Parts: sequence; C-alpha cells; structure tokens
Amino acid sequence: LSVIMGPCTAGGAYIPAISDESIIVESQGTIFLAGPPLVKAATGEVVSAEELGGGRMHSSVSGVTDYLAVDDAHALVLARRCVGNLGLNITSEAQASSGRGEEEVKEPLYDPEELGGIVGTNLRQHIEAREIIARIVDGSEFAEFKNEYGETLVTGFACIHGYQVGIVANNGILFSESALKGAHFIQLCAQRNIPLLFLQNISGFMVGAEAERGGIAKNGAKLVTAVACAEVPKFTVVVGGSFGAGNYGMW
Repeated sequence: LSVIMGPCTAGGAYIPAISDESIIVESQGTIFLAGPPLVKAATGEVVSAEELGGGRMHSSVSGVTDYLAVDDAHALVLARRCVGNLGLNITSEAQASSGRGEEEVKEPLYDPEELGGIVGTNLRQHIEAREIIARIVDGSEFAEFKNEYGETLVTGFACIHGYQVGIVANNGILFSESALKGAHFIQLCAQRNIPLLFLQNISGFMVGAEAERGGIAKNGAKLVTAVACAEVPKFTVVVGGSFGAGNYGMW
C-alpha cells in the first residue's frame, strides 16, 4: 500500500507502481521516471510535472494509481479504508459461519424496492451500476476501486448482510482499461480470500481498429484469466443483457 504525498522520481516511481493499491494526492503527488527538466534535456519536450505524472493523470489515464485524494488528510482516510479492506480478519471458517449478529447488519440507505424501476425491461437502455449497488449493499457503503479509470467497469468493496464482498459491475462496453482494472481488482480479492459478486450487463468487449491496436484481445484475456484463476466463491447476477465474449470475464 503506497500513499504518494510528494514527488516519486526515477527508482522511487517503482514503489507505488508495484504496490497492490496506491493513493495519490491531487496537485501535490507526482510519479515519473524523469522529471520535466530531464525530459526537456533528453527529448526536447516541455511538460509540467502535473501533466507528466500528476495525480489526475495517473488516476484516470495511466491507471498507475488507484485513488485520488484531495489533500493529505483525505489520503490517510483512504489508506485506513484500504487497510480495512485487506481481509485480514476474514478466514475460511469465518466466511463459512459468520459470528456477526443481525444487529450489526445495516439496511441499504436506498430502497431495494426501487431496483425494478432502475433495471427496467429495455435491454438497450443503459443501467447505472452504482444505483444498483447502492440498493443491495449494507448501509449503501461502497469503497470504489479505481473509480476514475476504466469507467465502464465498476469495482469495489462492500458488505452484503454482514459478509464482505468484492463487486465487479458492468457500466458499459469493456475497453482495455476496464479489463485491466477488473483483472487487478479480482486478483486483489483472490489474494485476500474475499468472495466476488458480478453484476452482469454486458454486450461484449470493444471492437474496431483502435481497440485492436490498444491490445483489447490481450487485455481482455487478462480479465478472463483472472476470473478463471480466482479461487474464491463467485456469484453472478445478470441485471440486463449478457452477450458476446464479455460474459467470459464476468463469471
């Protein structure tokens, strides 16, 4: 777990990159192999530190970091939440026979009876995944993972009736970024022995020349492989359509 509150340059840039989860402070933390002066000297390119390796760029474009904090205090809050989602207090025995009492289970803040209206019957209509999640998880509390990267796949940790789960939900067509994000998250859950809940509404992976040049076949295979190799309980709920090869990565 890495929290980037300042510059991480050259060899220091590898530390957050190899971490399971990374948090970066916006307009303050940076990650790059070479800073703007060296980049200008080596290539002639003139670029600011924020454009080169700032928090916004790494959280939404490169995917090097997983959470974007507004300041140091927020970064520490996110770090505490990440530690809470490590699954350190979860054993196979605890998952099989949870000792949690009914009084500890929070009802969703949003009414589950509204799910019928949100999902509907028109498979051509987009279904907002977060609206579904808010109505099925305890207290409507959802610790979203990489929320600004690969936005057509929603991933994060939550509890359902007291049991911790990792949620993978479709929010559109799967692009390379979405597939890489999903594979990363699934591997985290498998590593921590956290069950997976798939909310499937998928028409498939993106197709076309640009998608192929971006490695959609290889990146999609990484998602499928992560799902196949995750030795944790998996539950799939089809909330819309399930078409194309994309459903291989959502089981």
